[in-house]
Amino acid sequence: MYGMSPDMFKRFYVAGSLKNQDDGFVFQIKNLIESGSISGMAKLSVDGEERPLEGITFVMGGKVRPAQEVSWSSPLYVSYGAVVTIFVPGKLEPGEHTVTMLINVAELGRVSLPITDTVE
Repeated sequence: MYGMSPDMFKRFYVAGSLKNQDDGFVFQIKNLIESGSISGMAKLSVDGEERPLEGITFVMGGKVRPAQEVSWSSPLYVSYGAVVTIFVPGKLEPGEHTVTMLINVAELGRVSLPITDTVE
C-alpha cells in the first residue's frame, strides 16, 4: 500500500468538514497520494453503529454519484488533490462523533478511513 500505515488514511479527512446538512450530514476527504479510483463502499459506521448505504452520495466537482452506483465496473476517478464530499442520510446530534468508511480503492484494496470530529 505505497508503504503507508493505516493511520496515514486518517490524514485524508478534511478537518472541520463534519457537519449536519439538509436531512443528513457531510464530511470531506482529500486525495493526498496520487490519482486513483474508488470502486465501491463496503461499509459506513457512525460511533460504531453501521449505517445503510442507501442514500449515501459522493460529490466531486459538482457531480453527485450515489455510493451504490460506484463499483468495479463504474468507479469514481479521484485525481490527486481532489476533494470528495460524502453525504450520509440522518443528522448527527451535537458533540463528538467517529465515522468510519470502508471503501474499495482499485490501487490499494479495501481501505478504512476513520475520522473523529465534533458537530456543533
